[in-house]
Amino acid sequence: MLIKKGSQPEIGDTLAVFRETGFNLYRNCFYDLQLKDRSRKTLRLLDIKPDTLIFNDISKKTDAKPSLIPTDTIVMNYTAIDKILLIRDWSSGSSKKINCNDYYFVFYKSDTANRLESKYDYVFPSHDAKNELIPRLTFYGITYHYEYGGKLYYHSGIPMKTSRYTDAQKTRLFNTISAALNLLVNKRVDIMIKNEKQ
Repeated sequence: MLIKKGSQPEIGDTLAVFRETGFNLYRNCFYDLQLKDRSRKTLRLLDIKPDTLIFNDISKKTDAKPSLIPTDTIVMNYTAIDKILLIRDWSSGSSKKINCNDYYFVFYKSDTANRLESKYDYVFPSHDAKNELIPRLTFYGITYHYEYGGKLYYHSGIPMKTSRYTDAQKTRLFNTISAALNLLVNKRVDIMIKNEKQ
């Protein structure tokens, strides 16, 4: 989870879309990133480990090779990311820039999978098979795109399905993130002692 410095985490029904106070990164979602070396990359998040994000690139699928998938993984420490770009316009690439220096990256074990599922639809009339439509975090929320020749193309802003947090899960999540944030910011751990009668 990215939490805005100086803010308390707010746990809504879903944390997949960008909110100023904080949001989660979700597996199987494309993120547009500007790295500290000033390069820009659009990468699909495969997995999340403590301090480490595991991505792959856009596939080079074409009409001749519709099932081509990337085989290389990109392992990146979160500190290599300078900004997360929320694309506003697909043709010009204009975007809202989220400066990662303004956020804490908090790694925690979630009750839910924190994964966005792909959808499938016919993109090319000449194809018999449906194309995979992959979620992407944009200025407009989660939109769906298909891969072709090493690029992403907008398909739709289909409503997404994410796991909804129960009140108990929200409370546990808030407590877990607050404890992790306390450790990051104050370098201390608060321990609650429960006195139970035997």
